[in-house]
Amino acid sequence: MINKSISYRLSIYISIAVITVFVAFIIVTYLFNRNQSKQNIENKAIGLSSNIIMSVEKYVVSTKEISSNISEQILYFGHNNDAELLISAMMNKYHFLNTIRVDINPDIKNLIFHDFLGSRINDSILIEKSNQPIYHCKIERQMVDQVTSLKQPDWTEPFKCSNDQNLVVSYYSPINWLGDDGKNHLIGDVVCELSLLELSDSINSIKLGNDGYAFLISKKGEYITHPQENWILNRNIHNLSDKIYGKKKVDVKNILQEQKSGSTIAYSEVFNYKKTWLYYTPIKENGWFLILIVPYNELFEPLYINLLRMLFISVLGILIIYFIITYITNKLVEPLSVVTSQLRKFSNLSGAEDFASESKNEVKVVSESLNYMKSWYEKYKAEQKTELRKNHRQTQDLMQASEIQQSLIKTTFPAFPNRNDIDLYALYKPARIVSGDLFDYFFIDDENLVFTIGDVSGKGVPAAIFMSVAQTIIKSNATFKKAKNIVNKANLDLYTNNQHQFFLTLFLGVLNLKTGVLHYCNAAHTPTFILKSNGNIAELDHSHGLPLGLYPDKEYSDSKIEIENGDSIILYTDGVTEIQDENNFLFGEERFKENVSHLAGQSPEEIVKRIEKSLNVFKGNVAQSDDISLLVLKYFPKKKT
Repeated sequence: MINKSISYRLSIYISIAVITVFVAFIIVTYLFNRNQSKQNIENKAIGLSSNIIMSVEKYVVSTKEISSNISEQILYFGHNNDAELLISAMMNKYHFLNTIRVDINPDIKNLIFHDFLGSRINDSILIEKSNQPIYHCKIERQMVDQVTSLKQPDWTEPFKCSNDQNLVVSYYSPINWLGDDGKNHLIGDVVCELSLLELSDSINSIKLGNDGYAFLISKKGEYITHPQENWILNRNIHNLSDKIYGKKKVDVKNILQEQKSGSTIAYSEVFNYKKTWLYYTPIKENGWFLILIVPYNELFEPLYINLLRMLFISVLGILIIYFIITYITNKLVEPLSVVTSQLRKFSNLSGAEDFASESKNEVKVVSESLNYMKSWYEKYKAEQKTELRKNHRQTQDLMQASEIQQSLIKTTFPAFPNRNDIDLYALYKPARIVSGDLFDYFFIDDENLVFTIGDVSGKGVPAAIFMSVAQTIIKSNATFKKAKNIVNKANLDLYTNNQHQFFLTLFLGVLNLKTGVLHYCNAAHTPTFILKSNGNIAELDHSHGLPLGLYPDKEYSDSKIEIENGDSIILYTDGVTEIQDENNFLFGEERFKENVSHLAGQSPEEIVKRIEKSLNVFKGNVAQSDDISLLVLKYFPKKKT
């Protein structure tokens, strides 16, 4: 009777405990899965929004880069009367551009026209030019004036142009000119107009569940895209009805100003103010916001179905466990069986396969389980240690990759120890870990020495990769003795391999050490100096064409000059003349020439080191902002016998 009473009570207690655990488990699982479902939905929304943002940023970033490139190059093209060619090329290449407008200060001399407008009319491109500002439509002037007053690159708010009723947004990029005082001056602007038609169609085609949708708003809250087309530019998120947000207060102004991402509950007018889940995230490039809306009942429908299944299985499980526990407690045998069973499950042991079937020693079972746990923990620690070593090797590989990029630049001197007719020395100082500058020198035969120096647009790893490709292409094409032939072939190859709109300014020379004749081609690079033994400087400032990698059909010419005994050839990148001091003044070309003129008769190594010292003294404690490269060659012709 005593046993029976204990068994009865034990059965009741254990059953209540099991039921309590199941109920708690169901509640916790439901709450967890609810949060997990919401998190998964948010992650899915983030992933989907990332794809949409990448699509938007493809247009936005391209438009910014195009505006920046035109503002940097327009004066050069304008002085060569090729501004129309530049604008037309950009309009043809980038079909999402609606117009390109250029306005240059009329005080800038040597320009036939100061104002240009390229606009797309159906399938054709119209280029207008004048000496008065030209606008595609009236509202464009009003929108552009709002950002030009900031004198910083920025986007306008979206607007509709009355001429073609296109929904567009404009990007403003200032044109700066380096004055004689060593400072940059604002002399005009470039405005590129991005059509939002294709972007709107792309976003409206996105399906979120059965009825969800996505749309864009501007940084001021204006609707840019929306399935309800009559809402575009006619609704602002700041002016929505309080019914949209229900009882919850949403600080829309703070979200837009702080560029926050997040989600909230809203009551969409599109769904007759039914409860919806709303996700918002900013587009960092221009301050727009992407908003995704999904009906709330679509979010948790799968969770409710799974909950019903779980309740059914749980009730069935509780009944089965109740009868099992009653049977076990009635027999009151093997009191540690539950413990050993749980240990087997925890240790992933499989009963008879891992234990001796004759053994009923629960202490032995517990001991073997603990031994397994110990071995598992030691194995886990060993795997963690292996993973740490693997991560350390990956870090070393990254550092070695940086060293490989550095090894492409020749820094061992003397460069040609077995020759006495040429001496050279170089300086190479990247602004970052990797550089976009390049220089090289090599013989194509016993008499002809090829030397180059160049500067890739942009900085960082992409520019460094493009530099390496350019260096390889130039060297592989250096089978000619004429500079223009090498440059023409290299330009074609670079254009073919140019996927990121980079370009390369380049000076390439072919010096015949027997005759002293230098054939050279300057593709929009800084001038090269010939330092005479008497201190006079001959400046090779004639440009033979545009930077490499932009146009495959541009032909390059070259020039020649005779180098005399003791002449020094000095090549450099713009990082030398554009280095700044603590007052933001530039070192400048005139200061550089003055320094060079005092170095007549010095060896290339001495010339380079004294110029480097002058640069360091000039900049003081200011951090270097651009790559610096300097190459000096000195010619000693062999005496004729």
